[in-house]
Amino acid sequence: MFTKFLNLENSISLSLLIVTAIYVIITYLQLRESRKVRLQKETPNIIPYLKSSEDHTTLILHIKNFGEGVAKNVKVRFLQDYNRFDKSDYTLSKTGIAENGMSYFVPNYSFTFHIGQLKNIYNKSINEKIKVEISYESLDDRKFKKLFELPFNQVFGQTYSSPPDTYIGQIAYYLKEINSILKKIKDTYEKR
Repeated sequence: MFTKFLNLENSISLSLLIVTAIYVIITYLQLRESRKVRLQKETPNIIPYLKSSEDHTTLILHIKNFGEGVAKNVKVRFLQDYNRFDKSDYTLSKTGIAENGMSYFVPNYSFTFHIGQLKNIYNKSINEKIKVEISYESLDDRKFKKLFELPFNQVFGQTYSSPPDTYIGQIAYYLKEINSILKKIKDTYEKR
């Protein structure tokens, strides 16, 4: 009888040991995941991209912090520069952020630089590109340095969306939709 009790006691102890080990492993995995999420919340992610203006006449360079963390000591260097609006003294490398950098760049903040008329870029510079190097630090002093190539030819043919992605563009789009619906109602009413 005593050996049965010992086996039962050993079984319970072994079960508790296994459950505790599983609990420790799960806790460790949750801690690791929590650290990754916290790191993501503190990490800036500055990206440049090209986009046309609302009226689709001007090409615009955007530099935006898509990350959730604040960037500091931001430096933007144009490795392959471009004359904005075909003016040699109006280059991207002479913009404020390229010449002076920026102390802090908060999440969702962006700069916009008008490059030139889409029609002129298409006719003269379609095979050109802007090369830009962006370096910055997170608030916990992690350093980032990224190189981007932004070819102009990738912008053409991708500039329209329906409905437009801007608020003002959407107003005009939906007003046209409402107008066409009202016209159909009017035409139906007049036929009676």
